[in-house]
Amino acid sequence: MSSHTDAVPSRQWLTPEFFVNPYSFYDELLSSETVHWSDDLNSWLLARYDHVVSALRDPRTFSSAGRMAALLDQVTPELRVKLKPMYDTYSVGMIQSDPPGHTRLRMLLNKVFTPAEVDRLRSRIEVLVGELLDRVQPDGRMDAINDFAYPLPVTVLCEILGVPVDRRDQIGTWTANVNRTVSGTCPLNECADQAQSSVLEMRAYFAELVEQRREQPRDDLLSLLVAAEEAGDKLSMDELQTTVVMLISAGHETTTSLIGNGLLTLLQHPDQLRQLRENPDLMSAAIDEILRYESPLQRQTRRVAEDAEFGGRQIRKGQMVSVLLGAANRDPSVFSDPDRFDIRREDNKHIAFGFGIHSCLGRFLSRLEGTIAFDAILRRFPKLQLETEEIKWQHHVAVRCVESLPVSF
Repeated sequence: MSSHTDAVPSRQWLTPEFFVNPYSFYDELLSSETVHWSDDLNSWLLARYDHVVSALRDPRTFSSAGRMAALLDQVTPELRVKLKPMYDTYSVGMIQSDPPGHTRLRMLLNKVFTPAEVDRLRSRIEVLVGELLDRVQPDGRMDAINDFAYPLPVTVLCEILGVPVDRRDQIGTWTANVNRTVSGTCPLNECADQAQSSVLEMRAYFAELVEQRREQPRDDLLSLLVAAEEAGDKLSMDELQTTVVMLISAGHETTTSLIGNGLLTLLQHPDQLRQLRENPDLMSAAIDEILRYESPLQRQTRRVAEDAEFGGRQIRKGQMVSVLLGAANRDPSVFSDPDRFDIRREDNKHIAFGFGIHSCLGRFLSRLEGTIAFDAILRRFPKLQLETEEIKWQHHVAVRCVESLPVSF
């Protein structure tokens, strides 16, 4: 039994019903001005918009360093030793660090993901979208996730990094194995071997590519990272490998979710879909509303670096907090009628891409891919419709995305 009198009941969290509809659970958290403890996650739950923003803008108290260590704290000492290679991989790099280390890595990668640099990819993304839709158009139907929303961002990331696209499926298998474990979806004691072997195989593969770029640099992100590593004061070899692994592992999930969740939400709200078809200039606002209404990234974690009073509770150094972006984006104190999907919503201050120094590096790329994808699908398939009434959601504690989305057109 929890030592916290304010702990949320275990039966409400991470159940099959939760993954179908987490928002009723979030509503209970949002109705309280205090934060709550979860035994299931061994973590404080931050749901209110003001709590989430306050935590994300304060890396001194809510640290990103040591998050992997917290995951390993839950396993036996023997398993902890066995998992050291995976722990080492996920203990360095931009996502797992605070300033000044985070600032150094972020500045390096920002050069590639600025709006101007991302916009240079527009024509190539349009070609990729067209090719994916050309393949399914003769059949009159597709699984919008497996046939489109997944291969598009993975292919784009592979091309940005300079990874051969013919390794896309292998990379997808590796990242799926790791993400299930790092996200907490699959307990470490059950998935450790598979995740560990995937991490080692990924590191070995990218080490080969790094050596290739040392000998023959190209116009890609991997060559840029190798040059920074060789400069000596910008990037270590461990940081280089971890950065590549993390970009591949986490980089495609948000866009896959944006496209999949977006198509599902539009098809479930035909009046909004009709408005978007009739007013294509609403696309940017529609994407913002999709991001708010079905936020791809539902949860981030932080480690408490120093004792603090927060959200009406005393939180202790070393404890974990779960920052619930999906709940904050449904906070009625910020969004009027938050459970209504409205592509004309004004002053949409969603934080679907996070907030503060760790806001999503690829947010401009994700928006561009989503814009091109939705525009092409709605233009080419005026009779687009769902082919199932039973929507299965991934059992993922961090990312919200449907497993498959059969549609016909």
